[in-house]
Amino acid sequence: MVIIGVGSIFVLVPRLATAFENGQWILIALCMTQGDTVGGAFTTMKMRLVGTLFGIMWAYVTYLSVNDHVYHTFGMLVPWMLIFGYLKLLPTWSYAATVAAFTPVLVNLGRIPYGDVVPAGNYALLRIEENLVGIAVAIVLTLAIFPVFAIDVLKNNIQSTLQVCRESITSIHSIYDQLFPHENLEVDIIDVEKKNEQEIKSIIDTQRSRFHQLISSQRVLVGHASLEPTMWWFHNSFSSIRYDTLVEQQIDMFRMLHNIDTILTRINECINNDKDQIKNLQMYTADSFFLPDLHIELVNLSRQLNDCLSLWSSYFALTQTRFYRIFRDCTYSRTKLHENDLSKHEQYLIELHHTINRLQNQHQNSIDRVLKNYLDRLTQAELPSKFIPYVENDKADLIIIGISAMYYSTTRLAQVALALGINIHTIFELETTHLYRPF
Repeated sequence: MVIIGVGSIFVLVPRLATAFENGQWILIALCMTQGDTVGGAFTTMKMRLVGTLFGIMWAYVTYLSVNDHVYHTFGMLVPWMLIFGYLKLLPTWSYAATVAAFTPVLVNLGRIPYGDVVPAGNYALLRIEENLVGIAVAIVLTLAIFPVFAIDVLKNNIQSTLQVCRESITSIHSIYDQLFPHENLEVDIIDVEKKNEQEIKSIIDTQRSRFHQLISSQRVLVGHASLEPTMWWFHNSFSSIRYDTLVEQQIDMFRMLHNIDTILTRINECINNDKDQIKNLQMYTADSFFLPDLHIELVNLSRQLNDCLSLWSSYFALTQTRFYRIFRDCTYSRTKLHENDLSKHEQYLIELHHTINRLQNQHQNSIDRVLKNYLDRLTQAELPSKFIPYVENDKADLIIIGISAMYYSTTRLAQVALALGINIHTIFELETTHLYRPF
């Protein structure tokens, strides 16, 4: 309402209305360039300005070519609108293409009733002037009237995405606990609620839907935040490249979590709730199978990831703008970096690196033991059907492939988490200190 009121001044005040030829395009520019965030509004302003400039240029070319002939003017405008109608399908050109398509129509056909009273060149320049004035006023109002910065919305979105990843880790344990009994293992298991198969599938589908919604918003918010004056809040400029990489790394991490969920679900379908098949596989491989070790590693990795995700979420909460912390959260926390701020994070990353090496070596050693067991029994002239479970059992074959794929996905999950942590480490240092030290 405030923006409409300010824009109406250029229409209702006689002196301003005379100076800007009624000033209606200033009001329209003010109303059409607002967004949910400061960055979103700036993006719309940029696209409107680009579209207006393209449209004005073609409008002037049209006037020089056909003057005020209406039918010839239509002949010049139709192909122009057709071209930008196709460009409108591109997400980055959507609004700019719409403005560029209709601007020459409004300029060329709008001035025809006035004849030579308003020359074409003046009419085009007036349109540019009104849009520039409208955008300039819109920038001031956007920053002055309770601004919502895209960088704050982006950081909240990232925290929500990391929380979805934590929930996905919990769902993995819910499925694993149903598949593989581990009561005798001396490992403190993450406390999860036992759920039936339908509940687990519903939870996984909900997590996927929620995650993709958050990631889609993140892609847009990164572009919006890149146009905001972040030098007011951070020691270095906003790094679009780092945040774009962060989006892709979150996708990779959730993809690995979803892969593990899917593998466990498929194994469950293969055994048809018959846990003896798993025990038989372990017996066939002379207790050299990697199920118990995998559970231990999965629990340890889950604990590490939960600690990392909690710490990373706190980083993004810490580096939100002062305006957000004061007026939205009603808190004011420090943003100055201390030496011990990243020591715990570095320790977590070192542990993840050790986990990756351990998983890779453990998987290879397990496969070597299984193959050695098979070769030893073959050299003793035993029939393969006696000790190789998947010779005459396709389901056993699928289970072994699935468990091997789980090892790969678990190792890959640790690698992706390590890369994500390094990137977050870099972003945190860039935003909180003038000196950047690569980790």
